[in-house]
Amino acid sequence: MRKALEELKKDQKLKKNATASRTLNELTIEPTHLYVMYDLQSEEEEANLKADSSIVVFDYPLDYEFTDEQLDSRPALAEGQIPEYFAAIKIGSDEEAEHQYTLLEELYIPEEDEYFNDPGQTSGKSTDPNEIASREDLLRHLLHKAYELTGNEYELDSQPSQNGKWIFGTKWYPSGNIQVYDEIVGRNVPVTGAQVLMRQWFTVRQGITDGNGNFSTGFVRGKARYILQWERYNYSIRNGSLFQAETRGPNVKQQAWNHTITGGDDKYHAIIHQAAHDYYYGHRFGLISPPMNNHIYSFGRQRQIKIAARETAPWGVPSSYSHIRSDLTFGLSAQIHIKAWGRDSDEVYGTTIHELSHALHSVLDRGSYDNIVRDSFLSTNSQVRNRNRRLLETWPTTVEILLTLDRYKTKFNKPNYKVYQDNNYQDYQNQKIASQNHYTSGGYDMIDNINQRLYYNDSSYPVDRVNGYTIKQLEQALIGARLWTGWRDNIKTKYNNPTEIYLDELFNNWQD
Repeated sequence: MRKALEELKKDQKLKKNATASRTLNELTIEPTHLYVMYDLQSEEEEANLKADSSIVVFDYPLDYEFTDEQLDSRPALAEGQIPEYFAAIKIGSDEEAEHQYTLLEELYIPEEDEYFNDPGQTSGKSTDPNEIASREDLLRHLLHKAYELTGNEYELDSQPSQNGKWIFGTKWYPSGNIQVYDEIVGRNVPVTGAQVLMRQWFTVRQGITDGNGNFSTGFVRGKARYILQWERYNYSIRNGSLFQAETRGPNVKQQAWNHTITGGDDKYHAIIHQAAHDYYYGHRFGLISPPMNNHIYSFGRQRQIKIAARETAPWGVPSSYSHIRSDLTFGLSAQIHIKAWGRDSDEVYGTTIHELSHALHSVLDRGSYDNIVRDSFLSTNSQVRNRNRRLLETWPTTVEILLTLDRYKTKFNKPNYKVYQDNNYQDYQNQKIASQNHYTSGGYDMIDNINQRLYYNDSSYPVDRVNGYTIKQLEQALIGARLWTGWRDNIKTKYNNPTEIYLDELFNNWQD
């Protein structure tokens, strides 16, 4: 950039007036940003970095233009290994002082230079492309010359015209729309709450898709790349290992990005994101949030939830949540593993809701939750194991049914929609007693007004004369509950409901 400025000062054609000479001589180029690498050694270091919402980080270097194939072919990270993160941070900012990093380069980003952001000095441009009549003119010439000197002419106009320098340097505001095809709905639907980044080398602008999938970002100049980074402040989706899940869009200039995701990893990540976003930031029927980043609970500070979107199950285990998994691998593994690759959108969505509901339970009452998990798998008493496991899994099954119905039956107006289980088309809401001893319909039975046994006229279905409870009531009754029957007793004690006289009958459908 300094060399570009010196070249401009030597160009006598640009110095036709006093304004041009003064403007060229006024500008002093000093570093505005630092290009850094974070080589993090612990969960705490990574968590502290991710808790800083002012930093946008990437798990690949920013001074190269990678192809999708190059990023996809990176060696997989070992379980528990943290990727190296790269970012451009402003000199003198809080983030420069608060995090340890390795300095790679000093940067000059003219769009961030206060000299070019003085409202009283940046307006207007010359009618002559070879003249400088304002700071805005200087910025366009400076960028154009820098790209020429560094061999990046491909970033300039492919057919330079008389005003090519103006076109290249003109501000534009990236925007667009993101949709995903949902086979349950039978059409493209908006991806809401997704983080869209616009990256031009080290300059990053950010936007969030709205309820219709529309987004816009801050301004850029020239060509830049659209990127969907499947991450929000409270959660981060990983593409199977520990790399950040991304959908990379086109590298364009002055073009909107209207994109429909139709399949593969991108769709898998989009649906997982949609479930996580709806749970954290959408309508969740008054439930508390799953664990929130940088939030202090009774057991300590919670970190950003990592969600591993896997095509195959690690260690032979299906979709799962464990707040202690991080401890078992030195604090670096994803807490949630989603193994629903190749399944329909509603199953991916529901599975994500299910695992996040385990996470909610763990922060609602950590002591009781730990006891339930331990006894569900380690107790030598088979009755205790069954009762604890039934409580452990019925709660997230209840939330899964409720939120998945809300998405498909209510939001997308599918009145006959049913929540299915594990690709075998077993109706989650109306299961036979023998079909499932742990992932039961018992929680949802307390909310709905359907008695399956009467509805189907079949004694193999649960007798369910309970109705009228809310999901919030069932959530609060989890506090202090360490057995299936303990949850029932808390519901009786805490709330008045005319059908509570049938709670014992409902809970007794499933035997130990």
